[in-house]
Amino acid sequence: MKKMSVARLVLGVSILIPFTVVFAQGQRGGSKAGAFRQEQRQERQSFMEQQKQERRGLRENLQGKTPEEKQAAMKELSQNAYQEKKDFRQKQHQENTDFLKQKLANNKKITDAEKGDLIDFFEKIANDPSLTKEQKKAQLHSFRVQEKQKTKSHWQEQKQERKAEQEKIQTEVKSREQSASSTTAK
Repeated sequence: MKKMSVARLVLGVSILIPFTVVFAQGQRGGSKAGAFRQEQRQERQSFMEQQKQERRGLRENLQGKTPEEKQAAMKELSQNAYQEKKDFRQKQHQENTDFLKQKLANNKKITDAEKGDLIDFFEKIANDPSLTKEQKKAQLHSFRVQEKQKTKSHWQEQKQERKAEQEKIQTEVKSREQSASSTTAK
């Protein structure tokens, strides 16, 4: 068991080092979302490595034990690993949700209702047990593509409206110039 606690200490330090590097990169003007995703990725990798080290350490400690003791220890490790993984995923999900809420709170271009709809949409996808990881990614990608298209359409409409308004103003100016020149010519 001592080997596992040493492994956890080493893992804790290995988590902090990448975090500080990522955090420093985020402070230098990099993308906050990119830095956040990188941090999450590092945490996941460290967590998986920690679990791998625990399994390896337990196997080493079980050498020379009876098959029943080995089986009981492996079963306990599996149950603990399952719970730790569940807790870790929940923690990362909560961090992602908090990050999204913070990002939306800073966005003054959309209404509170739209913000709530976005959060509900992402929660619905994240909590849907019938979807695989790939299906969830596909739905989120599809959503982003749709939103991008809506934004593009909106900007095209705005551009056309500005152009129409500009043409209207130019016609009014020309008609005033013509009426002014015709009155001065008389």
